[in-house]
This record gives sequence, structure tokens and C-alpha cells, in this order.
Amino acid sequence: MNILVLTGDIPATTNMPGSPRLFNLCRGLSQRHCLTLVTPSQSQERYQSFCNDLTTDGVFKAIVILPNPPTPSWWGQQIHRLRQEAYFVTRYRNAEYYAEQCRKIRDMVAHDAIDVLYVDGGCMAQYVMDTDLKYPAIIDLHDCGTLLSSTTMQVEQHWLRWLALYAETRSIARVERSLSRAFCSIILNSRVDEEFFRMLDPSANTLTIVNGVDSEFFHPNSGEIDMSKLIFTGVMNYGPNEDAAIYFCEAILPLIQKRYPHVQFWVVGKDPTEKVQALTLRSGTHVTGGVPDIRPHLQTAGIFVCPIRYGAGIKNKVLAALAMQKAVVATRCSIDGLDLRENEDLLIADTPEEFAAKVIRLLQDPDFAKRLGQNGREFVADKYSWNSSVKLLEDTLMGAMTTCKTVN
Repeated sequence: MNILVLTGDIPATTNMPGSPRLFNLCRGLSQRHCLTLVTPSQSQERYQSFCNDLTTDGVFKAIVILPNPPTPSWWGQQIHRLRQEAYFVTRYRNAEYYAEQCRKIRDMVAHDAIDVLYVDGGCMAQYVMDTDLKYPAIIDLHDCGTLLSSTTMQVEQHWLRWLALYAETRSIARVERSLSRAFCSIILNSRVDEEFFRMLDPSANTLTIVNGVDSEFFHPNSGEIDMSKLIFTGVMNYGPNEDAAIYFCEAILPLIQKRYPHVQFWVVGKDPTEKVQALTLRSGTHVTGGVPDIRPHLQTAGIFVCPIRYGAGIKNKVLAALAMQKAVVATRCSIDGLDLRENEDLLIADTPEEFAAKVIRLLQDPDFAKRLGQNGREFVADKYSWNSSVKLLEDTLMGAMTTCKTVN
């Protein structure tokens, strides 16, 4: 197959910040098919990081960089608001830009003899839905955006921000309900997200393709482990991650430090917000910002904590930590969609007191922590390999070619 891949940013490899889902799926597809990547990403740093990673060789035959949208006009902004469009829609904010990107997609499909379009994320869907193409297309939403936005509303306490989130949730839901008229299949990364999406649009052809983990890359070594080092990883300007880091520092860590004063909490990940950076003022808390490789930090840590309270989709950070053979304590929200076994692969806690007690249990019993880590690694290495996800995606793309007669 000749596949045109459209995505909002340069894909993250396993060793880059962000989800490695798209890259690993495309790397698997590239073994048997030809892929062209199209993205509006303008980050030279991210582009260079991608090109300098030896694992990217041969994945895409070409990478086409689209221009970023220009600053919208005042009038365009007003029409966008009146139409109550989602934040990523450019049709009214930048009408000329929008029309130009649709034209470019049409031209690429014709010029490169594309067989099928594979759209990654909701923001690029708009340039496929209104191109008048008669080609099969599928979309991988990763998370259901309506679910993510609605769960964010549940923890927002400021009424003005809550109202803004309410309006945005409705706008995203309207976009997601319209996807089935353009895409043969709509992919989510967890059963929770798929079930929610099917409530939005019962007529949609949906399926779940779960995230995987590169268990060869994330592999434990024989280095020393400091049980008093607790670690949490992720992109730290992402709302659920920011909230989790602050929540752990304010509500959970003090309870642990009452019993174990020397326990240290490490927040590892790029783009920490001012609120996250301010956590370093608290005793025993460290914020690293972006790091070249998270594996050394994971390796030396005794316990991986994932106190996420809201969000959607599969948490790659949990899979990576388990693959590194870490003992994990997580909220139930953190493992939605993962078939992990409580008390065998990891520990689950949803209140500050329960979370602190589970961490303390592991600190008191390092042998149990070690067994938990070993079980977790064995389980994810067996159940969450990328190979099975790639095969399901390949079947979905081929099915779209044979069953979808039109797009739009």
C-alpha cells in the first residue's frame, strides 16, 4: 500500500518526549508498505531529533512540512466563535490557509498515487473531510477528545474556566460525531475511549488498537536502585500530568515523609509549567525538565508513581515503567484500558491516604516491590507488544481500501 500519513507534529520516537504510538505503528507498517508523512510541525529541534534517531531510517519515504496557520484576522476570530468551532479548526479563523491545505492534500493524493489516507489525531481530519476526495481514509484519534475534555471539567473549580471547558467539550463532540461521514474506521487506544465514542456516534465503525511498549528499549539493567526515589514522568505542560505532580506533592508525599523523611520525589519530563517548577521549593522534590533519556532516571528509581486524576487513553508512561521492571503505584484512572492485575503487576490507590499507604508498603518490603516489578515486566512484554497493534492497523487500512467507496 501507498499510505499518506497526516499528523499534527513530527512523531515522537521511543526516546523523544511525547507518545511513541504513531512512530511505532508506522515503523511496523513500513516493513511492507510505503509511507509519506505530512505535518504542519515547524519545530526544527523536533525534526532534527527525529532525523538523528537511527531507528527512523526508512520509515517514511518523504516528510512534507506544511506551513503553520497565520495569525487569524479579527473577523475570522469572530466567525469562529459564532460557529462555536473547536480550538483546532482553521476553516473560519484562516479561510485561505484552510483552503490551501485541502488543495495540497488533494494534489498529493493524486500525484503520489496514494491508496489510503491514515490520519493521526483530530486536528488534521479537517483537511481530509472537505477535500472532495474519493479515497478511503481512516483516523486514529488516540484518546476520545470529548471524554478527555469532559473529565477535565470534573476537576475544574473556577467557574469561568469550567464554562469555557463546557463550550469546548460541545464543540469537540460535534467534530467527533461528524468523523464517520469521512472515515471508514475510527480508532481509539482504549476500550474506555471507544465505548464513550460509540455513545457519541453509534453508527461509527470503531475499534480499539492499544498502545504498546518497546520492551527491548525499556529494559532493566543491573544498576543500583534507590528505594527512597519515587519518580513520575511525562510532558509536564499537559494538564493531567501537571495536576498529578502537584496533587502528589501536596496531598500524598507529606504522608509518606512522615514515616520516611528521606523519600525523594522526582518529576521527569519536558516543559514543566511554573506551578510544576515551583514544586522544587518543597522538601525532597526535584523537577528535571526535559532529559536526553528517561531510562537512567527510571532505572535508579525504586517506585514509579502515577497519581493521574483525570484524562483519557492509555498511559504510555505506565507501560514504560513496567517494562523497566519498576514497582508501580497508580490511580485507577491511570490504568483505564490496561488489562493489568491489581496486587500482581502493580498497586492501585485512589485516595491520598491509600496511595501513601501503598508506597509505604513497598518501602517496607523491597522484596515485594521487586516481585511486583518482575511480574509487571513479564506481563506487558507479552501482552503489549507493538507487533500485534501494527497487524491490526494494517488489516484496518487494507479493509478500508476494499470496503470504503467514497470519502465525504
